[in-house]
Amino acid sequence: MTHARSARLLALVAITSLMLVTSEAFAQQKEGAPPGKGSFVRYCSECHGADAKGNGPKASTLNPKPADLTQLSKKNGGNFPAAQVAGILDGSQPIAAHGSAKHPVWGHVFGAGEAAAGGNPGGPQQGVGRQRIQLLMQYLQTVQEK
Repeated sequence: MTHARSARLLALVAITSLMLVTSEAFAQQKEGAPPGKGSFVRYCSECHGADAKGNGPKASTLNPKPADLTQLSKKNGGNFPAAQVAGILDGSQPIAAHGSAKHPVWGHVFGAGEAAAGGNPGGPQQGVGRQRIQLLMQYLQTVQEK
């Protein structure tokens, strides 16, 4: 494969990834759901519950129990701990129930583990993962209890 052809293929993958992120965010907003809610329901609610209080269908089988994600700001002096949450989601701040930094439970969904696994840390998939993390964090900020 020539260098020019490889560059075109990489550009096509990057553009396609960006379109997927944009369409995911648009679809959530179009339905009237807060940004990130769809990802939360898809990836988090089985353990953390639809209401983010740690009472999902799988919660009773887990030890330790899933965190009540509505209390993150309250437990952090009233400030949403964005860096900590992003680290948990991207695998750089491992939590046993979420898998290891090299093998997080969501795999490539959030771009997690890319750098640790020797992948392309600045590649298009990690960009998509970062966008998904941002959407999830936006949603989690909306469910914080005062």
